[in-house]
Amino acid sequence: SVVLARGPFDAAADTALLRAHAITHVVAKNAGGAGAEAKILAARTLGIPVIMIDRPKPPARREIHDVDAVFDWLAHSGTDLGV
Repeated sequence: SVVLARGPFDAAADTALLRAHAITHVVAKNAGGAGAEAKILAARTLGIPVIMIDRPKPPARREIHDVDAVFDWLAHSGTDLGV
Protein backbone atom coordinates (compact mmCIF):
# COMPACT_ATOMS: atom_id res chain seq x y z
CA SER A 1 0.00 0.00 0.00
CA VAL A 2 1.07 3.53 -0.64
CA VAL A 3 -0.25 6.28 1.59
CA LEU A 4 0.26 9.79 0.27
CA ALA A 5 -0.07 12.43 2.94
CA ARG A 6 1.36 15.76 3.83
CA GLY A 7 2.42 16.85 7.30
CA PRO A 8 2.48 18.09 9.84
CA PHE A 9 1.48 14.76 11.34
CA ASP A 10 0.31 14.00 14.87
CA ALA A 11 0.89 10.92 17.01
CA ALA A 12 -2.81 9.98 17.22
CA ALA A 13 -3.27 9.91 13.45
CA ASP A 14 0.01 8.04 12.94
CA THR A 15 -0.99 5.51 15.61
CA ALA A 16 -4.25 4.88 13.75
CA LEU A 17 -2.38 4.58 10.45
CA LEU A 18 0.12 2.06 11.88
CA ARG A 19 -2.75 0.01 13.33
CA ALA A 20 -4.83 0.14 10.14
CA HIS A 21 -1.95 -1.18 8.04
CA ALA A 22 -0.70 -3.69 10.64
CA ILE A 23 2.76 -2.11 10.55
CA THR A 24 5.35 -4.20 12.41
CA HIS A 25 8.43 -2.00 12.05
CA VAL A 26 9.12 1.66 11.40
CA VAL A 27 12.20 2.87 9.52
CA ALA A 28 13.01 6.56 9.83
CA LYS A 29 15.95 8.71 8.89
CA ASN A 30 17.60 10.94 11.44
CA ALA A 31 17.16 14.22 9.60
CA GLY A 32 17.93 16.28 12.67
CA GLY A 33 14.46 17.76 12.99
CA ALA A 34 11.06 16.85 14.37
CA GLY A 35 9.62 15.58 11.06
CA ALA A 36 9.38 11.93 12.15
CA GLU A 37 8.48 12.62 15.77
CA ALA A 38 4.78 11.70 15.46
CA LYS A 39 5.63 8.44 13.70
CA ILE A 40 8.17 7.50 16.40
CA LEU A 41 5.76 8.37 19.20
CA ALA A 42 3.07 6.27 17.52
CA ALA A 43 5.47 3.33 17.21
CA ARG A 44 6.40 3.62 20.89
CA THR A 45 2.72 3.68 21.86
CA LEU A 46 2.15 0.45 19.93
CA GLY A 47 5.43 -1.19 20.98
CA ILE A 48 6.65 -1.29 17.37
CA PRO A 49 10.44 -1.39 16.83
CA VAL A 50 11.94 1.72 15.25
CA ILE A 51 14.99 1.43 13.00
CA MET A 52 16.71 4.81 12.86
CA ILE A 53 18.96 5.48 9.88
CA ASP A 54 21.71 7.87 10.92
CA ARG A 55 22.82 10.73 8.76
CA PRO A 56 26.09 10.05 6.95
CA LYS A 57 29.20 11.75 8.25
CA PRO A 58 30.16 14.75 6.14
CA PRO A 59 33.23 14.19 3.99
CA ALA A 60 36.57 15.55 5.12
CA ARG A 61 36.86 19.18 4.14
CA ARG A 62 38.93 22.22 4.80
CA GLU A 63 37.46 24.66 7.30
CA ILE A 64 38.34 28.31 7.26
CA HIS A 65 37.35 30.66 10.06
CA ASP A 66 39.01 33.89 8.99
CA VAL A 67 37.35 36.18 6.42
CA ASP A 68 40.62 37.05 4.66
CA ALA A 69 41.49 33.35 4.40
CA VAL A 70 38.07 32.68 2.85
CA PHE A 71 38.67 35.33 0.17
CA ASP A 72 42.15 33.89 -0.50
CA TRP A 73 40.61 30.42 -0.88
CA LEU A 74 37.92 31.73 -3.24
CA ALA A 75 40.50 33.56 -5.35
CA HIS A 76 42.64 30.43 -5.70
CA SER A 77 39.72 28.08 -6.41
CA GLY A 78 38.69 29.90 -9.58
CA THR A 79 35.42 31.08 -8.03
CA ASP A 80 34.03 34.45 -9.03
CA LEU A 81 33.99 36.60 -5.87
CA GLY A 82 30.75 38.20 -7.06
CA VAL A 83 28.76 35.07 -6.16
